[in-house]
Amino acid sequence: MPSWDEAVRRAVAGFRMDAARSADRSEFDALVQKLQAASPEFARLWREHDVVETPSLVKVLILPELGPIEFENVTLTYSEPDGRELRVSFDAPGTGPHLERTRALFSRQVAPGQDRT
Repeated sequence: MPSWDEAVRRAVAGFRMDAARSADRSEFDALVQKLQAASPEFARLWREHDVVETPSLVKVLILPELGPIEFENVTLTYSEPDGRELRVSFDAPGTGPHLERTRALFSRQVAPGQDRT
């Protein structure tokens, strides 16, 4: 991902938004403690107190064998009154070369038992 720093910052800020919406933050707080201990980058970003909700954005993946592929991402969220949420995320490839690269990526045939990596 060419915009890794931006994506990580957005993910942490979105996690903070989810924590703020939660009826019971105890599980979030416990996870935050573990993440801060495991990742100095997460700890630094968490201290910045950014909050963001991004229902749609463009993701770019760079695959060495195919080049960059842009995906439009849309996330739909349904929230229950008790704080539980259902989140569904859709990624659609961009047009032109991005669509062609995506088709090439998913049209590859893999023999049974063969690893794709």
